[in-house]
Amino acid sequence: MSAPAASHAAPGSQAVSPASPVPPQEQVVLPALRRDLVISQQTYEGRSYYVAKDPVSLQYFRMTAEDYSLATLFDGKRKFGEIREEYARRHPHVRLDYSAEELNERVLRFANDLALMQFLSVHSTRLKNRYDAAKKIKASKGGLYNLANQIFFFRFSLFDPDKLFARMARPLGWIWTRTTLWVSVALIALAAVVFVRNAHSLDQALANLFQWENIALMWVTTILVKAVHELGHGLTCKHFGGEVHQVGCMSMVFTPYFFVNVSDAWTMPDRRHRILISAAGIYVELIFAAFATFLWAIVQPGWLQNFLFNIIIITSVSTIFFNANPLMRFDGYYILTDLIEVPNLQGKARALIQHQFNQLLFGKSAGNAALARMPLPKRRFAFFYTYALLSWIYGYWVIYQLIIFMKPHLEPLGLEGLSEWFSGLALVSWILLPIVGFFKTMQLTAKDWQPQGKLRRLSLILCWALGIFGAACFLPVELKIQRVGAVEMAEPEEVRPEVGGFVEKILVKEGDSVVPGQPLAELRNRDLGLSLATVETRLKIAQASAARALGAGKPADQKQTEAVKTAYQARWEEARRDSENLVVRAKTQGTVLSRNLQQQQGRLLRAHELFCEVAALDPMRIKIALSEKQVRYVQKGQRVLLKAGAYPDTTFEGVIEGAPVAFFADSIPAAFSARRSGDVPVFVDAKGRDVPLERTYAAVVSVQNPGGRLRPGMTTQAKIFTGSRPWGQLVLQSLRDLISLDYRL
Repeated sequence: MSAPAASHAAPGSQAVSPASPVPPQEQVVLPALRRDLVISQQTYEGRSYYVAKDPVSLQYFRMTAEDYSLATLFDGKRKFGEIREEYARRHPHVRLDYSAEELNERVLRFANDLALMQFLSVHSTRLKNRYDAAKKIKASKGGLYNLANQIFFFRFSLFDPDKLFARMARPLGWIWTRTTLWVSVALIALAAVVFVRNAHSLDQALANLFQWENIALMWVTTILVKAVHELGHGLTCKHFGGEVHQVGCMSMVFTPYFFVNVSDAWTMPDRRHRILISAAGIYVELIFAAFATFLWAIVQPGWLQNFLFNIIIITSVSTIFFNANPLMRFDGYYILTDLIEVPNLQGKARALIQHQFNQLLFGKSAGNAALARMPLPKRRFAFFYTYALLSWIYGYWVIYQLIIFMKPHLEPLGLEGLSEWFSGLALVSWILLPIVGFFKTMQLTAKDWQPQGKLRRLSLILCWALGIFGAACFLPVELKIQRVGAVEMAEPEEVRPEVGGFVEKILVKEGDSVVPGQPLAELRNRDLGLSLATVETRLKIAQASAARALGAGKPADQKQTEAVKTAYQARWEEARRDSENLVVRAKTQGTVLSRNLQQQQGRLLRAHELFCEVAALDPMRIKIALSEKQVRYVQKGQRVLLKAGAYPDTTFEGVIEGAPVAFFADSIPAAFSARRSGDVPVFVDAKGRDVPLERTYAAVVSVQNPGGRLRPGMTTQAKIFTGSRPWGQLVLQSLRDLISLDYRL
């Protein structure tokens, strides 16, 4: 007898004996791929990809060449088992990459994706129910996160603008020509030159920028400008053959905007067209900025000039720092993804970080197998790591700054509780929930808590991390407080005349050194001169009368005339003193600080009105603004280093004269205001004063200033050395500062 023939099966394939039952899944005929889908081929990094567009739901599905090959097998005739085997025949490597169960799951998951996107002609009820259940679970888990996004960011569609944009784009075809492009570049460059040449007008423009009336005007201007920005995206997409089926309203940080959905650009095979569509909004805004600059330079000061300056700020500074910023999912991000040919860069880069982090915590077995098939060029891994970290940090920094910005502006309205509610919502939604979600994705079981489980490696890493952190807490760290502002003199001598008069002669100018008693100016007061002459005449008459009474030997008359003479003598001395005070003199040694003194020539200077300021320049006593949290570290005798914008290579040394006690209550000097050259956040009150948003103190510093090079008004950066402290103490104090005083008492 011959031995029975052995059955052979390919590695990883399912060997089914004639007697074993065929799984029901093998006999299921899967629905066909819809014929109305629009498929376009694109090339990234030398590899082919396919974008499938649903013309009904306007959904897009990007596939690798291998996935597209698998999608073509869904013809409505093949059974599940036949699709799997044909897929394995076309791509033999999958037998090595997947086990039999994983290969089944791979094909089933892909079928589920197509069903979810409604790309199949007939949808399986089983697949739809499965995904509906998964969507409900996802929605229930992310409820708070979704709520936070809906509060800060939400949008809804209004109508289908495709036909309207088609009619608008046809007569505007000249806009997308090379000639127009170069003319536009020339206009933008010329506008930059005009802006620089009119930089002297910036002080007044910036002073009006944060007025409440102008803030309201800027808010409206932003909405209008961004509407035109979105129109540029839509018309450019339509010009290059794309479809635009969605326009609507969105709210971002409580500000409404219009939006135009140009997702159809994903289907365009020409990378240049996709980049131009993404850059169209920025391009339109820069053109607006150019024309606004030309008008701003020629119109008279007023509301129109303020409106034009708002347009310049919004369409240049705001556009470059926000729309063109690739760390946020705005225009700059999509331009970058097309330039480096890596779509969904943020998601893939973050997935790479999470994959590496999982392997670090739980070992290589915890890695994401699908990441190996993700189209990320290996030679750019360092770039992906950097981008993921920067985008994460920047995103949380924006959220933090938003919360910090909201609180002081809501407090004057009595809505500080609303700010705290937003802060708590952001903390839970964007920090706590992602951490919980991370551990849920690990699908930890009871075995993982055992000594040889996944969490053993995690516990060791945490112990090492806590040990390193604990040791670092005792390391001494030099605490340095840095502040930015302009030189503000501390208590300079204010030269004020004792009597009023017209300025007849000015004897000094800004920068002159003076000594005590040195004349600074001469005043002219005709009434005072006439009064002195009159009193002097009457004094002489009184003196003559007193002499006659003395010679006549009349004691009564002599006593009366002596009293009159004494009275006139006192009045004469007072008038003479006032006449001498018409010469304005310095009381201390120092340098004249006031500018443009010659403009005081001929002006009426009233008694005790400020004429000029005099102060010593070496050493110079200046003020430095400190926040309430910084004051606790500043003491008398601490060393201070200053750098001035006028002398970037020179370091000026100083010392704190005393513990800062005085604080600015109603207003703050312009030298410290964030609206000018300082770093103290302020708001403008009804009187136009800069009022600090937080309690701000002034520290007096005595600075060595050889040659008097450091002058009032110069911008400086100050660094105060407050001594060494344990690093852990500083970290603990920073954490305590984040908690409101209401919860610390």
